[in-house]
Amino acid sequence: MTRSTLPIAAALTMATVLSLSACGGDATPSDKISGVPTAAPTTTAPATPSTAPSDSVKRPATDLPSDLKMVFTWPKTGDAARDAVLNDGEQYMRAIKRASAKSDLKDPAYTFYSRNDGLTYAHNQIKANISGGWAPTGDDRYYEAKADVFKAGSATLTFCRDQSKVFSKKVKTGEVVRTPATDKSFVLYNLLLVKDSTSRGVWQTSKITVVEGAAQCKA
Repeated sequence: MTRSTLPIAAALTMATVLSLSACGGDATPSDKISGVPTAAPTTTAPATPSTAPSDSVKRPATDLPSDLKMVFTWPKTGDAARDAVLNDGEQYMRAIKRASAKSDLKDPAYTFYSRNDGLTYAHNQIKANISGGWAPTGDDRYYEAKADVFKAGSATLTFCRDQSKVFSKKVKTGEVVRTPATDKSFVLYNLLLVKDSTSRGVWQTSKITVVEGAAQCKA
């Protein structure tokens, strides 16, 4: 396996309530993982300066190693709630890559921005990279985002990803394993996010679906 998103999630159908399933023989995960917190921890580390919202929430760092670049080409909408969803959805994706790149399953960012199945997905992605001795590297592009906010304190975020220029690096040797781009390089993500008293004002990813080879995401 050479991609940085190990293991790759199976294509799923988007429903009113999003669901998650991972391929590669993994069983469908439960809402809780032993040893992984399900609520946002207290932290004083700064968030990424360019994306931190103007609120009083103390956020963990989501900066990345110099050899990994994540570009999110979705401008602000002008709606405060939707822009907060866009920001926290971005931080969730950054946090997964950060922990994978650092080979650190205890990095606080991904647990801060997720819960339930969203936390399980992040944990499994990071753990798979660490277990395989891989770290992501390259240029990772995200685009075509759409956020919808609902009165019940939930929101959905849909966006595309072009992973054709992001690869896996062998942690021990630094060797980058490059693979050619295919239809599977274009990925559609659907996130269900929740904001309540438990999240301390953060839009936490609760569920996620990942569809590889999404025709609508081909650049």
